[in-house]
Amino acid sequence: MILPSDVTINQDATIQRFEFTFELAWKLMKTILEEEGIKVVSPKNVIREGATIGLIDDPQKWFVFLENKNLSVHTYKEEIAQKVYKSAKEFISFADKLILKAKNYLV
Repeated sequence: MILPSDVTINQDATIQRFEFTFELAWKLMKTILEEEGIKVVSPKNVIREGATIGLIDDPQKWFVFLENKNLSVHTYKEEIAQKVYKSAKEFISFADKLILKAKNYLV
């Protein structure tokens, strides 16, 4: 029996947390946008409008995060898993910035 290494377990856990956190992030933006009277439906639309009101600074990077989140269902392929893992680690600072800016809307 082949047991996964600690690296594989950590990578898998990071990818799962990235999926979960990205979902929460775009839905947080969606809620704020709707509270501001902006109708949005899809994650791409949310990212565009979130940048318009200053919730996020780099919508193009958020589109990359969205693409990698969508790729996460294919992490059984090592190359894709590595790509998503790298993106997940980079996402942390972007999520932190969103949280700080979101606080202004949630007071």
